[in-house]
Formats: sequence, C-alpha cells, structure tokens
Amino acid sequence: MGAPHAGSAQETAAPPAVRAAPLAGAIRLDGVPDEPVWLTADSITAFRQQDPAEGEPGTKRTVVRVLADGVGLYVGVWMDDDHPDRLVRAHVRRDDDLESDDSFALLIDSQRDRRSGYVFGTNPNGMLFDGEVENAENLNTDWNGVWDVRTNVGATGWTAEFFIPWQNLRYPAGATALGFNVERLMRRTNEAVMWTSWRRQQGLLHQENEGTLVLPARLPSRGIVEARPYVAASADGRSRAYGATGLDSVIDAGGASAKAGIDAKVAVAPSLALDLTVNTDFAQVEADRQVVNLTRFPVFFPEQRQFFLESAASFQLGQSGRTLLFHSRTIGLDTLGRVVPILAGARLTGRLGRERVGLLAVRTGGAEDAVDAVARVQHDVFSRGYVGAMATYQGGPGISGEALGAGADIAIPLQLHGQNLIPQAFVAATRPAAGGPWASAWRLFLDYPNDWADNFLAISRIEPGFDPALGFVRQSGVQRQTGAIHVFPRPGRWGIRRLLVAQFEFDLSEHLDGSLDNASYTLIPIGAEMESGDAARLELSHTDDVPPDSFEIFPGAGLAPGRYGWNRATLALETAPTHPVVAALEGSAGGFYDGSARELQYELTLRLEPHVIAGFDGAWQWVRLASSAFTAQVHRLRLDYARDPRLNGTVFLQWDNESERLAVNGRLHWIPSPGSDAYLVWNSAWPTGLAGGIPWRRPERSALIGKFVYYFRL
Repeated sequence: MGAPHAGSAQETAAPPAVRAAPLAGAIRLDGVPDEPVWLTADSITAFRQQDPAEGEPGTKRTVVRVLADGVGLYVGVWMDDDHPDRLVRAHVRRDDDLESDDSFALLIDSQRDRRSGYVFGTNPNGMLFDGEVENAENLNTDWNGVWDVRTNVGATGWTAEFFIPWQNLRYPAGATALGFNVERLMRRTNEAVMWTSWRRQQGLLHQENEGTLVLPARLPSRGIVEARPYVAASADGRSRAYGATGLDSVIDAGGASAKAGIDAKVAVAPSLALDLTVNTDFAQVEADRQVVNLTRFPVFFPEQRQFFLESAASFQLGQSGRTLLFHSRTIGLDTLGRVVPILAGARLTGRLGRERVGLLAVRTGGAEDAVDAVARVQHDVFSRGYVGAMATYQGGPGISGEALGAGADIAIPLQLHGQNLIPQAFVAATRPAAGGPWASAWRLFLDYPNDWADNFLAISRIEPGFDPALGFVRQSGVQRQTGAIHVFPRPGRWGIRRLLVAQFEFDLSEHLDGSLDNASYTLIPIGAEMESGDAARLELSHTDDVPPDSFEIFPGAGLAPGRYGWNRATLALETAPTHPVVAALEGSAGGFYDGSARELQYELTLRLEPHVIAGFDGAWQWVRLASSAFTAQVHRLRLDYARDPRLNGTVFLQWDNESERLAVNGRLHWIPSPGSDAYLVWNSAWPTGLAGGIPWRRPERSALIGKFVYYFRL
C-alpha cells in the first residue's frame, strides 16, 4: 500500500473531493466499464508519484469514476499501459501479495474519523484483496468483506470494475460522504501514484489528508443480520505414536464425524457490530509454520483463525511477539497447539462517538471448560492518537480460580516540521488463577517513522510473575532497552533508490538487579535498494547471552549456564518481484555460544503467470559447539494453483529435523458466490528419521475434511 507510515503534512492545498454519480439502471460487472452511465460521474485523473519521482505527475494515465445506488458503491478504473503484454500479474488467490504485481487499491473511510476504514484492491488477474485499517502503519488483511471485482486487459492497458455493498461498511446514520483515496502501482517500473497522501512518508493508510467522496444520496440503513451457517464432515485416520525403533502404537482409532454451526453478524447500531459464533470450526485454516528454535525463549505463533482475526486491532495492548496482555491464540488451543472445542463466542466491536470499543467472550469446552473474556476501550485524542484500557478474565469449572489482567496504553502520533514522531506507552498487570500478588509490565516507546530515517527508542520492564492467562510473554523478570538508527539517503543516481548506510540496532535485556541476561547489537555498514527492486545489505552483529540454567538447544545438544558472547557477519541479497523467478538469500557465519555456526536462509518463488506459484523457503544451520555438533534444517514448499480468483488450490509441505516431522496441508477453496465458501482439506503428518524410513502407509495422523459455508443477510 505504498509507504505505510504515518506521514508529514500534505501539500498545502485542501484535500480533494469528487462526486459519485447516481446509478440509474444496472452495471454488468465484467471488468469493462463501458456503460454510458460511467460518463456521468466525476473523474479522478490528478495522480502524483510517490515513487520514484515524488510529487511529479504519473507517467501513465489513470482515470477513476464512482457510481452509487441504494445497494452499494461501483468504482470503474481505466489504467493505460504502453505494453499491456508486459504487465506483472502472477497472483490470483485472495489476499495474496498485491504489491508484487501491477495493482490498484482504494481506501474507504466510512466513519470519516481519519483513523479507520477498509482497503479493496485488485491486479490485472482480478484478484480480490481486502483489509481493515488498523492504524497508519498496518492493514489487517485477514478481514474479508463480501464484495466483487472484475478486470480486463486490453490493447491500451487494463480496466477494473469494483462493486462494494454498503453492508461491508460501518457508517453513522444519514452519512452523505466517505473518506476516499486511490493508489495505482506499476510494478514493471516500480512507480506508485496516488490521488492524495502521495508524500513518501504518507501513503494510502495515511488518512489525515484523505480525499472526500460525496455521495448522491444519504447512505441507506444497513441490514440487521448477516449469517454464515456451515456444515462439515471429516474422515480421520488412525492416530499413531512412534518409538525410536520405528514401531508404532495406535492411540486413536479415528473414524467419520460431522458437525454444524453458525457465525452471525448483527448490526446493533450503525457503527457497532455484534459477531456471534456457535459450535465454531476452523478446519479450513492453514497449518502453522514449523520452525527450528535455537534459543531458550518460546516461539510466538500468529493467529490464523478468522473469528479472532477480524477486528484484531481492537484487542491489542502491549508489544507484539514480546509482551501482550491478550493474544487470541491462547483461546481454543492448548500449549501444544491442540484444539480445544469452542462452544460459543460473542464479539462486539465498533465506535461510540470518540470511543473505539471491543468486548469478547468465548466459552470453551473439553478439559479446559472455561470462560474467556476481554474488554477494550480506546478514546480518540488529537487527530490520530488515543488513550486506552483493557481488562481480561479467565475462569470456569476447568480453571482453579480466576485469572485476571488489566492494562492501559497511549499513542499520540505527531507531525513536527512535516515529519512523524509517535510517542507510545503501555502498562499492564496480571494475577494468576491460583491467586497471589499482582505482577506488572510496562514499556515507553518513541518512534520516528519517515522516508529518510526510521528510528526508535524504547525501555520496558517485566516483573517476575507477569504471566497473562490470555496473553503472551517472551521473557519476564527483566528490564529491556531497545533502539535503532535507520537512515535512507536517496542518491538519485547509479540506479539506487535508497542507500542503507551505518544503520545500527541494539536490544539489551537485564535482570532487575542490573545484571546482564541477553543482548544483541547489529550494524549495517552498507546496503542498497535499487530502482529495479533488487536489494542487498551487509550486517555485522554481536550477541551476548547469559542463560541461568542448562538448556537443550537442539535434540542431543545442550548448553551449560554461563556467559557467552560471539560475533557474526551476514550478507543478504534479494531480487525484484517483477521476475518470473524471485530469490532471497541470506548467509551468515561466525561464533555461536561456545562454538561457531554457519547459516543459509533461502526463499525462492517461481511464477507461471497467472495460474501457478511455487514457493520454497527454509534454512540450514551448521552448528559446532564445544561439546557437540549438529545441522538444523527446516524446509517448506508451497504450491498454489488458481483457475481464477474464485477457485484455487494449495498444497503446503514442511519438514524440520528438530521435530522430525513431515507435514502436508492441502486445501481446495471455491467461492460459489460472494460470502459463501466451499473447502476440501487434507491434513497428514509422518515421522522422519526412523531406522526403517518414512512409514508412508501409516501416518501419525491424517484427515480429509469437507466444509460448506453459506452466506445470507436479512
């Protein structure tokens, strides 16, 4: 979405406005906006470059027109191109990488608060891309609206027709205008143009200078209820446990089963939505990525389940991947990633004036047998800032007591002399279910995210015993200082877009008595991002670690407590996404604890436009310690085939030699109509490293699942 940073002041002129024309009659959504009614709408033609020549007119003509009726918004787009046969258009699957292709995206701020909204985008293949704005830096692409888009590639370029029903949007009663902006990316030349907010430190998500879309009539009342009932059936194979000799024992006989449930969305107010789920099922969710963890700290796994992903930003308090008061993955999954049944859940999100509110309550079954609840409120301050508070609760028959959590946070994005400065802070406290004292955590964070420099400084403290039952903590009992100096000069020559010169980062964690726990320091003496999209950098780093106890770093390889320090050098290369073969390589060598290590990470993407994408990624780590030596490996293969944006299949294979497991997740996804989905999913896993090889006919687990979701609204 262009440069996704909160930005500096827009050009001195007032943000632009455009009028949508009333739609009389019907539009045939075929990607060719040739109906005469399109000519009655105002045209957006004044596009300026964000890159490579900031502020200059776009080199290719782009025209946007908008129509509206009582059902929704229609957007027609004409995009000239001298060589339409050379358009970059590899992706077809919904919410794939929009920015690696030629693309077009539009922002709708339906509440006119300049801090929330929705993004809808496509590429020449007609890919559906959508997301919910979290803030000026982040877009939640796991939000899925019910809308449609069609495209067509012709002799002079490509065109697109969007249809976005009002039902997707939240807006105040009687609204007659929307916040609006549009962006086009020409990937072959890496040119990005926008209607407004085109400064490099702004971008599509920077809403302070968004334009206005004036509607021909007041927006209609939204439908009260949207429902998605589902039915699912599965055939589960036997589950087996394997010993080191390769002999197995059946621990579950498997069998066939069926279930049904429903998800519903109720518009309790124009800007408030109540989501309900009963007998929730996540069979269609892609498997977690297998990782090899050569640290003494837990791995943070992101959420992937749709019910929790939508409006996820409403429930964030803390630092992602480090210290979170609430992390939805703790609900419905145990510490080993096994499913805990979700019997029912409710989520209320939206706005009440200047307050953004979120309430979440889930009832889980099985051995956990608990009620999990979260309450969140954020009050708007200044143009884009907020002060907020959160409370969490876990209790019930399966919990020995009541686990409580509470916190408050603040973020105040500022603009000083056209540059962004964002002070942020949070404080939180938890009390375990078993009772006992409260323990706290806090963090102060100052961010300077701009085009020429992206710097930050933070200090934090996490007390021993801080352990949110519904959250995530990487490490407690420490005080931490982190910071970075990133400077990006633009020489304007030699084909270089941005240089990376003398960039420095540090991360220092100490025990509360001031003694060292772990630290890392990284220097990038030189690097470059080319106008072509290729990039390279050299990193030099130093790491300290003081484990207080012995720990197993890899099966059969352990480290004693003590103080360790080592230096490493890393070289990273990346090719531009415009090529049929895209590669990213990162090699490093140097010390590692009391020995040495070499590492090679790779990503390789093969694109056969527009239907097939094959992605390979993984790493080798050759480690030699004082008392042991090992090679850690993880490899993944993802194969995507899309007949069109509404029918696609994915096969995801992964293996690592820490868990010694080969896993396959296959998924066929069909969208018979917007909002409705049909899935066929196959999951299987086999042990590796056995004396007799891989027991292909006797997997550890296997399942074939079919699921159909039907969408309707009342």
